[in-house]
Amino acid sequence: MKQWLCAIGIVLPIWSSAQDEKIVCRENGTQLELNQCAADEYTRTDNELNQVWKQIQLKYADQSLFLKKLKAAQLLWLQFRDAEMEAKFPVDKQENPRFQYGSVYPMCWAGYKAALTSARVRDLKVWLTGEQEGDVCMGSVKLSDELSKIK
Repeated sequence: MKQWLCAIGIVLPIWSSAQDEKIVCRENGTQLELNQCAADEYTRTDNELNQVWKQIQLKYADQSLFLKKLKAAQLLWLQFRDAEMEAKFPVDKQENPRFQYGSVYPMCWAGYKAALTSARVRDLKVWLTGEQEGDVCMGSVKLSDELSKIK
């Protein structure tokens, strides 16, 4: 038992310091590195989504009905995203997805989730960038000129 505790005492600090190092993303990296890079990319896009969401809340603070409807749409989009992920990588709850999809599973899962999130960011940004005057189908999106005055 003492030997195991000593081994853990030696390995744990080495392992934790390795975890603190920034992984360099490169095409020919190890699978662990590629998995981490994909996870980092998803985190980046999810953070961007949250920032865009906050900016929309601020810019459209005077439009409570719009914000209520957009929130409902966002909640449904989150359900869609999760269902899309499950459809792309279906797995029984008792099964480990790595057995079915291999060691690339974390990379593929995070990459697809990042792609879906990035598309949603693009779709939401229209409420921040606005539309040009003359677009008769712009609905609740403000004109580009109006948004520049708000800044």
